[in-house]
Amino acid sequence: MVVKDASAIDEAIVEAIIYDVMQQHLGPGTRLSEKSVCDRFGVSRMNVRRALLTLSNIGVVELQANKGARIRQPTLQQAMTLFETRRAIESIIIKSVVAQRSDADIISLNAHVELEEQAFSNNDRHQLIRLSGEFHLLIASFQKNHLLTGFMQTLITQSSLITGMYGQHSFSNCPPSEHRNLIEAIKNQDEHLALNLMMAHLGHIEADLALSST
Repeated sequence: MVVKDASAIDEAIVEAIIYDVMQQHLGPGTRLSEKSVCDRFGVSRMNVRRALLTLSNIGVVELQANKGARIRQPTLQQAMTLFETRRAIESIIIKSVVAQRSDADIISLNAHVELEEQAFSNNDRHQLIRLSGEFHLLIASFQKNHLLTGFMQTLITQSSLITGMYGQHSFSNCPPSEHRNLIEAIKNQDEHLALNLMMAHLGHIEADLALSST
């Protein structure tokens, strides 16, 4: 029972830090001292160390001897590779979801986009970035390959880091309307259109990043 409780505490710390990264409250390079994390969550250093190790294993945190932990700072090449990976993985996910989507899935997606539209109207960029990432995670959760679902969490979190470093702060390249169009294609089980919309959407997200080599 003690082990289970400790595991739940570790997971809660990991989820909270990932949330803060996706919301861009913790930007690339931000230092995470064990003491500050302990104080924030009211937990032991052992809990914090395990949580930071988990975050390091999924590429959110960098651990350095005698320097502690920092939120990872993806390089330009890593950023470009990530979007190549997302295009490959999300193509597989879209095909699967289009084939097996349910009415409940469509209702969930539409409800989520309503939150995105509210953030868009409020000009709340950080909230919109997090919600946009969660939209892609929601789609991934509708297919049955749990390995892909877990991998998408890592990709989306790292995308938030990349947006924090390289984003040009534009709303126009990723409006919620693109998600609305994608939902409609999924609802109609139009695989060809859904794939094209997803690739165009990822291209627009990437276009808002200053990823050109100098």
